[in-house]
Amino acid sequence: MKRLLLFLYILLLIPAVLTAQINLDIEKTVLDNGLTILTYEDHSFPTVSYQTFVNAGSRDELRPGASGIAHVFEHMMFRGTPTHPDYDEAIAHMGPQTNAYTGQDYTCYYVNAKAEFLPEIIAIEADRIRNLDFTNETFRRELGPVKEERRRFLDDDPGGYLEEQLWRLAYTRHTYEHPVIGWKNDLEKNMTFRDAADFREVFYSPNFVTIVIAGNFDTEAALDLIQQHYGDWPSHLPPIGRIRKEPTQRKERTMNLTWKSPEIPAKIAIGYHIPDLNYLDNDLLALQILERMFFSESGKIRKTLKDEMALVESIRANAEGMKDPGLFTIWIDLADPEKIDTTLNVFYSHIDSIKENGVSEEDLKRVINSMKADYLYRLNRPARIVGTIGYYHLVGGNYKMMFEYYEKLDTVTVEDLKNAASEYLKKSNRNVVVLKPADAA
Repeated sequence: MKRLLLFLYILLLIPAVLTAQINLDIEKTVLDNGLTILTYEDHSFPTVSYQTFVNAGSRDELRPGASGIAHVFEHMMFRGTPTHPDYDEAIAHMGPQTNAYTGQDYTCYYVNAKAEFLPEIIAIEADRIRNLDFTNETFRRELGPVKEERRRFLDDDPGGYLEEQLWRLAYTRHTYEHPVIGWKNDLEKNMTFRDAADFREVFYSPNFVTIVIAGNFDTEAALDLIQQHYGDWPSHLPPIGRIRKEPTQRKERTMNLTWKSPEIPAKIAIGYHIPDLNYLDNDLLALQILERMFFSESGKIRKTLKDEMALVESIRANAEGMKDPGLFTIWIDLADPEKIDTTLNVFYSHIDSIKENGVSEEDLKRVINSMKADYLYRLNRPARIVGTIGYYHLVGGNYKMMFEYYEKLDTVTVEDLKNAASEYLKKSNRNVVVLKPADAA
């Protein structure tokens, strides 16, 4: 349904139509040098989204001392080139939305603008990824803002610090153990220009890059321009070394910490190891349904802990699929630091109830319809379409998984939820970090 997005409003109003398949006409092209281009042409939009995905994130930082290099290089990409010394100035006349982000599994650079600017966007984006002003001096200069970012969002932020400690506790071998922004000591002492140069040489090459375009453009014309600007870009051999597999966790791990200030609520972070992004079975989908069913604004665990018992100020969860087995994380801010054990006991009792009693067919259907409606909303403009295509292509290995997700939701059963909870939400697979304010130690 090429024009599916035009009927989004109708789809959200008529639940029965949520059973329809998504069939966006996405075209895949691979240049001789390995550069992959995924395009979705739809002239009902006035804009285009042009996003460059690099198939490397903090997961790929294998050398000790170089944690955070993927994120540092994201910052470097805004340094400019001989042709365009000031990147922001070069694109300012387009009135674009532009930025970048680094995750554990990949890095993304995006430009959203009026369709008429696509030829310029292609030229400027090709120039910056190929001809970046990259010297030891510019590298050292960019480390300053990154170190300040780490200070603000991890060292001086209890939520960021808690997240860092949870992943550090949950992983003993895999590179998911270290934060995307990098360890403090690496940023201040260990990271070298050679680390950055090696990272660029391997991963900022066409066989590790995917360009995704969606919106109002002509595919053939865009591909001709991409061939013109990227076609002679030389590829590179894959990196030496491999990411180590995380061993199965056999017993619960816990950590108790004290924040440096009394001016925070007590916090709890819980993480259960879960499968990677794949739909070979319904385990990951079942866990994502449980996330929505129990931790959303109307979720049962949230309502119990926050609305009925007033034990927490906030509670949220995430069960995102990743390249390798990730975490089902739960983040809790407590109303009373003296009620940590009480809160955990209530939480664990709810999890045990799911494993013992399951959930109702009615609740399952309601949540699935809600997730399908939200998913359609993700496809209501070019930037979101591109983000979804890129996520499934980079993390799952095939953009067509975006269609599988929507279709397979209807195949998940109450038994799947019960089995997934029993298999993954168990004590031996659990990591718990408690962070108390200074005066509650």
